[in-house]
Amino acid sequence: MKLKQFFVALSLFAAAFALTAPAQAASQDECAIWICLPGGFPSGCGAAKSAMRDRIKDMKSPLPSFSSCAVNPPNGSGSHMTSDHGFAAFIPAHRVCSQYRYRRDDRECVAWETVPDRYVKNTRCRTDHEGNRTPRGCTRTYRWAEVFVEGQLAGPTHYWN
Repeated sequence: MKLKQFFVALSLFAAAFALTAPAQAASQDECAIWICLPGGFPSGCGAAKSAMRDRIKDMKSPLPSFSSCAVNPPNGSGSHMTSDHGFAAFIPAHRVCSQYRYRRDDRECVAWETVPDRYVKNTRCRTDHEGNRTPRGCTRTYRWAEVFVEGQLAGPTHYWN
């Protein structure tokens, strides 16, 4: 049901967007970020992705305000879209011991499992003066952004560096 609501909201947004020029947004490409980001910038969204990169370079948020892009229908029943963004520490896939064998004072790993890549949102990868990384195992810091329709996440979180 969430996906259906998202596409209905996008249809309303696209129709309003096509009929009028954005009131305060710098460009239509910036407003297209609202549509393209939840899908991971699929084919046809190159201009929106470039607009997002330009906004970031200019030290702006990844998306313009939704109100600067949307036109509210006369009865006020328009869709409510919001976004969130920040930094995330990236921890690449790695192997960890899943089973040990103990002999006297010695411990030996006898089984390994792979932990998949993951992002720790709202934190940066940091290295202290001794070379220890926080969070443990992180290799770099990425940026992320999300779009919500009526409070529901509209697609996967988009990460970039």
